[in-house]
Amino acid sequence: MEKVSLEFASENVLEHGVMAPVGKSPWGPSTVATVDADGRRIVFTKLWTGGNASYLCIDAETGQTEQIYPDASGVGAYRILLTPDNIVYDTMGDQMVAIDVPSRTMRALGEIPSGMALSFVRAGDGTVYAGIYPSATLVSYNPTTDIYTNHGALDEASWPQYLRPLAIDASGWIYGGIAIEKTQVVGMNLATGEKKRFISEEKRRRGDPTVYLGKDGQVYAQADGWGWHVMFEGNAMPIDTPPVEAVADGTDIFPDGSLLASIDIPDRELFVQDVGAEESREVRFDYESTGVRLYTMIAGADGNIHGATGIPLRVWRFDPDTGAHWNRGLGGYGGHINQFARQGDVLYGAVYSTGTLLEYDPSKPYDDAPMWESKNPRQVHYADEARDLYGRPSAVLAHSDGRHILVGGSAARVLKGSGLLIYDIETEVGTLLDRSQLIPDQGITALVSLSDDDVLIGTSTRPPTGGGEGTAKTAMIYRLNLKTHTVTGRWPFEPATPAIRDMVVAPDGLVYGLAEPNRLFVFDPLQGEILSDEPITGYGAASGYQAPRCMIVGPDDNIYALFREAVVRIDPGTRAHTAIARPPVQITSGIAICNNRLYFGCISRLFSCAIDV
Repeated sequence: MEKVSLEFASENVLEHGVMAPVGKSPWGPSTVATVDADGRRIVFTKLWTGGNASYLCIDAETGQTEQIYPDASGVGAYRILLTPDNIVYDTMGDQMVAIDVPSRTMRALGEIPSGMALSFVRAGDGTVYAGIYPSATLVSYNPTTDIYTNHGALDEASWPQYLRPLAIDASGWIYGGIAIEKTQVVGMNLATGEKKRFISEEKRRRGDPTVYLGKDGQVYAQADGWGWHVMFEGNAMPIDTPPVEAVADGTDIFPDGSLLASIDIPDRELFVQDVGAEESREVRFDYESTGVRLYTMIAGADGNIHGATGIPLRVWRFDPDTGAHWNRGLGGYGGHINQFARQGDVLYGAVYSTGTLLEYDPSKPYDDAPMWESKNPRQVHYADEARDLYGRPSAVLAHSDGRHILVGGSAARVLKGSGLLIYDIETEVGTLLDRSQLIPDQGITALVSLSDDDVLIGTSTRPPTGGGEGTAKTAMIYRLNLKTHTVTGRWPFEPATPAIRDMVVAPDGLVYGLAEPNRLFVFDPLQGEILSDEPITGYGAASGYQAPRCMIVGPDDNIYALFREAVVRIDPGTRAHTAIARPPVQITSGIAICNNRLYFGCISRLFSCAIDV
C-alpha cells in the first residue's frame, strides 16, 4: 500500500463545526430563583457544556444573561446550594467554592480530595457541609469565622463511595447515605467529631440509601435490608414508615413569591409565573457553549450523517452537500444514545442509563418528546432489568439477517458483566439473555455478525461506574449462537488486554479487531483461531467513547480505523497500515463513510477526511 505523506495527512482534514452547541444543568438541583444586587429577579443556574462548567445568571424579565467562568476546569459538583445570604456553594477542580450572586464574584474556600461534591447541607449556624465523592469525605465552611475544615472520610472502602444525601438533626449530628456498591448510613457529631456507621455488614446491600430532614425536624434514614429509622443523638431507632415528608428546598420560588415554572437549558427558554398571573410567560435566553460530546455517528440512507450527543442527549443531522446541520432533544433527557446502528433505512439507538432501544426513521418528522412518548424516535424496547444488564450500552449490532438488533454493554452502575438484548424487528419482541448465560464477569464492547445464527462478541474486564475491581484477568472474544443462546467458543487474549475496542468482518471473511491500547488482531471464524495479534504503532491508542466504534470497512474493501492521533487505512490482506488523516486535535468518536469521506468526532466537533487518497 502506498504511503500517505505526513504533510498530506495533516491537510486531508475538514472541520464541519460543533453539532450541538448546547448545555444542561447538573443531575442534582442546580437552578435557583433569586434576585440580584438591585432586587431584580434572576435565575441562577450551573451550566455544563461538554467537559467544562460555568454559571449563568438570567434576568427573569428580559432574558439577558451573564456567564461566569471559574478558573478551574472540569464539571465540578453534581448540585449546588443557595444559602439565605444569596451565596451559592459548589466544588470546582480541587476546591470548594462560593459564588456571591449579587456581585457575581467567586472565591475558593479550601481544598477537597479528588472528585466532587454530591451533597450539601447547611447547619443552623450557617456552616455549609459537603459530601465528597469518591472518598466519602466530609468538608465544611463556616462563613462567619471564615474557617474551612476537612473532617476526613466517614467510611473506608476500596470502591467509589457516593456520599449523598446529608441531613443534620437538632442534637448536632450530621448523617449521610453512602451508595452504591454497599449501602451505608453514617453519622458524625459536629461538636466532638465522633463518627458512626449504622448498618451492620450483613445488612448492607447494593443501592442508594435515603436520608432526609422531615417537616417535623427529625432526620429519617432508610436502606434496603435495613429498613426505616429515625436518627437522633447518633442513634438509629427503627420505625415502620416516616410520619412526615422531607422539607422542600423551595429553589423555584423567587423572593416576591413568583414561580420559576420550568427551564429548558438546551433549547434556551424558561417560564415564569408572576404573582397573581394565571399562566406563565416565556423568557428566551442565550449562552456560550463549546458543544457537548459526540457519542455516535452513522451514514443514513438519505445521504446525511446522523448522530447523537450526551449530557444532554441531542440527536443531530449533518448534510454533507450543504454543510447544514441541526440538533433536537428527547424531552429534555440528560443522558445519551451511546450508539446508532442502521438496519435498512432505519436507525436503532441504545440509551444510557436505562438500556432503552429506540427506533429512528430520519425520513419522518422528528418528535422532541420524552422517549416513552415520542413517535420518532420511538421506544421499541424497555425492560426494568436492562439497567443492570446493559444500562451503559457499549455495542449495538444490526445483524446481517436484516431482522435483529443486538445490544450489550455493562450495567449502568456497579454490577460486573453484561446481558444481551436480541430484538426482533418483525415481531417487535425482545429476548434478554442474562450475564449468567454469557461471560458473567465481563462486559460487552463489540459485536459482529458471523452468520444467520452466530455472533462474535468482544469483551471488557473493566468494572462499571461505582464498582470494585473484578477477577477477570483479560478480555476475550467469544462466539454465541443466537438460536440456542449458548457460548460455543471463547478465545482469551495473551498477553492480557483490558478491552476489545471494535471488530469488523472484512471481505476475506476474517474478523479484524482492535484491542487496547493499540493491538490489531485477526481472527479466523472458520478455524476458530486468532491468526495475528500485534501492536499497531505511530497513531496513539485506539479511539472511541462509551460505544467505541472505531473500525469500518470502506467501499474500496479496505479497513479504516480511528486512533487518537490519526485516521488509519489497513489493507486486510497484508495488514499494512498508513495514516490518511491527522487532525489537529484528538479523535474521540466515530465512525461513518459517505461519498468517499470518512466522518469522525473530536469531542464536540465533526470532522471528515477523504479516503480515496
